Amino acid sequence: MSDAGAAGFRRVLGADGFAAFATSSLLGRLIGGMAPLAIVLYVHHAVGSFGAAGAATAAFALGLGLTGPVLARLVDTRGRGLLVPMATACALALTALVALGNAGAAPWLLVLAAALAGAASPPLNGVTRHRLPELVGRADVSTAYAVDSILLELIFISGPLLAGGLAATVGPGEGLVLAGVIALLGASWFALELPPHRLDPDLGPRSRLGALGSPAIRMLTVGGLPIGVTLGALEVALPAFGLTHGSAALGGLFAAALSVGSGLGGVAYGARPRALGPPRRSLIRLTALQAVLVLPLLIGPPVPAMLVLAAIAGLWLAPLLSVRSELVREQLPAGTGAEAFTWTTLTVAVGAGIGSALAGPLVEAGGWRSGVALACLGPAAGFLFTLARRHVL
Repeated sequence: MSDAGAAGFRRVLGADGFAAFATSSLLGRLIGGMAPLAIVLYVHHAVGSFGAAGAATAAFALGLGLTGPVLARLVDTRGRGLLVPMATACALALTALVALGNAGAAPWLLVLAAALAGAASPPLNGVTRHRLPELVGRADVSTAYAVDSILLELIFISGPLLAGGLAATVGPGEGLVLAGVIALLGASWFALELPPHRLDPDLGPRSRLGALGSPAIRMLTVGGLPIGVTLGALEVALPAFGLTHGSAALGGLFAAALSVGSGLGGVAYGARPRALGPPRRSLIRLTALQAVLVLPLLIGPPVPAMLVLAAIAGLWLAPLLSVRSELVREQLPAGTGAEAFTWTTLTVAVGAGIGSALAGPLVEAGGWRSGVALACLGPAAGFLFTLARRHVL
């Protein structure tokens, strides 16, 4: 890393209030790393079907997508106090999912509980990305977004490891309950780090469509779907690959390897944020790189080599999310703040739900490679869409 790149990281990490802001946000968002795999493992344990497991994970992600922008606007206008009841409702819904599964309830009830948990989740991603630039100098915004993307990858490293470890040791249900408890603690702390006035919206003219009144925000919102399809398909395919090698809980290791690769990519991007050109050009190049790096997973080598391929397959993720955040910040309409960031991050989650829902029956019918093949289609579609709509940025 160059001296200039290291200095940028030091300025961001040493900024006043950054440590508490980032740590509390990370803790509150840990549910994003734990819940998808924990839901897959628990529902498969309770029902015995990857199809039902994929449907439950999809329901959680789609619940996020249906309510996220609305909740973000409420937090914008009514303040930080709403974050805690949202997180409480999410934790209760996850606990209910486990209780229903333990009682032998019909699979659709487990899917419904997962949807309610997703729908109640506080929009911490959007609030974090919207307010993060206020903590650093203008010259360090790109690096700050890269740091947040790296921290987000810590969630997707530690979350699956926690969920997989609990599933393998004390039982898969505990992973879901723990995810809800940690999310509640993190959201409560994060709310304390946000003075009420910092959540007030910026005043200005608004389209009736809110953030989606901007063509660029619409483009970036839709562009999150193929990213999510890739991630969601891998959330089902990698545990299924692990099952062929002894345990579906190995999916936690593969998901963690994917996140390690993403974190390394984020470090490289944060050190030299313009190495691939300005944000618009970087978006196109990183979307193309995504397609190239995911494809080798189809080889399906032994577990150690698959961990290396999973890490390589993740190199694009943190840089791409950072570039997307920069473009959102440049293009968001006045007064849309957290809502704009919530739209563009939640469609990644919705795409993950779609990917999980499609991958479940594909894996049941054709094995884990069918799920990985679906993951390869996501970046290809994303690249073509980005090329076709790049003129709106």
